[in-house]
Amino acid sequence: MNGFSIPDTTLAAYRAAIYRIHGEPPIDMKIGEKNASVAALLGRHGVGSAVFVTAFNPFGCELSAEQNAARQRALEAHIAQAGWMALAGEGLDPNNVWSAEASLFVLGATVLDADDFMLAYEQNAVVVVGDDGVPRLRVHPRYR
Repeated sequence: MNGFSIPDTTLAAYRAAIYRIHGEPPIDMKIGEKNASVAALLGRHGVGSAVFVTAFNPFGCELSAEQNAARQRALEAHIAQAGWMALAGEGLDPNNVWSAEASLFVLGATVLDADDFMLAYEQNAVVVVGDDGVPRLRVHPRYR
């Protein structure tokens, strides 16, 4: 054990969340639920994986709207500079306990990239999707 853990209530919230990729129509992902629309999206873009990530609220610490917006712009710049294509999205709480978080669905990003995003933007977890279309929660390396 590494001494760090994510509270069970937080993990439950991540697992219950709706991870929406904006588009016409939008695609809603749920952890562990195969999603043919996501698999098709990856196929259309010729990639085998993608990562759904936000820079909002580092390690679950709520920041102001301005602080979150600045962090999200930094993430967007990072992704653009690396040459990835990203689709806008948001993480939604079906129980409306927490506010939606602007997010990006980074096409072609891998589990290793997911770890880099979490380290750089202080995120407890991200969502990784492979060509099977199943969104999986990946927790920060310090929690594994």
